[in-house]
Amino acid sequence: MTQRQDLLDFPGAEALQAAGRVEPPAPQAVVQALAAVHAAARLETAQHSVVASLERRPFARGRRILATAVAAAAVAAGVVAYSATDAGQSGGHPTHQVQAVSVATFLDHTADVAYARPAAGARYWKVQTKVSHTGAKPAPATDYYYARSMDAVYIVAGGQTHKKPGTFGWRLGSKELRSWSDLDRLPTDPAQLVTLMNSSKEYAGQSAFLQAGALLGESPAGPKLRAGLYRALARLHGVKLVGTVKDSAGRTGTELVFSGVASTDHMVIDPKTSALLETSSVSTKGSDRGQTMRVTYLSVGPADKIG
Repeated sequence: MTQRQDLLDFPGAEALQAAGRVEPPAPQAVVQALAAVHAAARLETAQHSVVASLERRPFARGRRILATAVAAAAVAAGVVAYSATDAGQSGGHPTHQVQAVSVATFLDHTADVAYARPAAGARYWKVQTKVSHTGAKPAPATDYYYARSMDAVYIVAGGQTHKKPGTFGWRLGSKELRSWSDLDRLPTDPAQLVTLMNSSKEYAGQSAFLQAGALLGESPAGPKLRAGLYRALARLHGVKLVGTVKDSAGRTGTELVFSGVASTDHMVIDPKTSALLETSSVSTKGSDRGQTMRVTYLSVGPADKIG
């Protein structure tokens, strides 16, 4: 039984489960995009300065440098999308190289936004989610209130409150997180987080992507840890940028995708707030192949009381 299935093990849960034009980027995003252009250009210049001066560099290479910089900046601003089919190989640059720059730029920008967010100090951590499965009627939104001790979670659904005793922690690699204090004790360095995320050795990195998504979407992780998790995702091999999309609630975000052993997993992130808006998983093997499970985070944040 999964953690979510365990949480929904209360009277009435079965009924509960059964029951474009993209806006222009904000001025701040444009400024960040221009900064990313200059940063990418400086990086590219430094990498090639040992073999050729700028004056002697072939014109075609100069165009590729500029194109790469602009692509990275545009992704940071959330105004273009790259995928394995539409990024192209203009000027001889393989698609995956452009994507790598775009993913790193976007996630670094998101990490900076996350780092600047205030830390939570309330009694509870409230998560309002809406879960849907292929072929099933979408369940109404459900509120989860996690106490600081993490010895119980209060579930508010259909106007009723249910208390689930026990430990309902998150995981990172092989480490189980049983309280808010455990979150505070996690490393925030991206390299250390990647090592920890991959320590479970499950599903060739897929568990790392899923566990990071659960922490970013549901847990009261502090600003430093959230920033570290986003930078750690940029270091995971196989994470790709899809681009600007709408989640199931109609909110605009930027989508990441990871193709794992048994499923293809997605995250939709709001680059303006660093909030994880939605996760979805499409099964690629077994009898449930093609089935989708989607979790939409409608509201996440501190709460002083239940209800």
